[in-house]
Amino acid sequence: MENFTNSIVLPGNLPEVDPVKFTGLNRKYLTVLYARILIVFLILAGGLIAFVSLADETVPEKFIYLIAGAILLIIAYSAIITTLGFPKKGYLIREKDVSFQRGLITYKVTSVPLNRIQHVEVNQGVLGKMLQLSSVKIYTAGGTSSDLTIPGLSKPEARKMKAFLSGKISEHE
Repeated sequence: MENFTNSIVLPGNLPEVDPVKFTGLNRKYLTVLYARILIVFLILAGGLIAFVSLADETVPEKFIYLIAGAILLIIAYSAIITTLGFPKKGYLIREKDVSFQRGLITYKVTSVPLNRIQHVEVNQGVLGKMLQLSSVKIYTAGGTSSDLTIPGLSKPEARKMKAFLSGKISEHE
């Protein structure tokens, strides 16, 4: 039987992860994000129009303007956060793991060890097909949803990533 060890790793001995090494997403993906914001705006605007057309005269005009202003404020905030946060999104494939970073207000890095990957798939949505963009979904054991999704990749880039990760899966089997 092997001797079990669980040695302490001091913070000074941890490997550095240079944020510059993360590869940014395709700029076309920003169009997809803006389209999603536009769809939300159209749904909210349609709801407001339906509310106004169904409301009686007892609803004050100020209330309707307040709702319209709130919708515009939410959409403007979403567009600003999306624009400023886009350059912070990126992925990094290393020898033993794949990572994805995102976040402007809150920062998040998700890493998946290559030896834990069970399945990799490439997906394209409607807008993705129009813009020739794909996303790579990475699944590990024990879950039904993807553990890591890397959106905004060109179609060839996504296929190369899938082939590389699939190759790593077969190495570990």
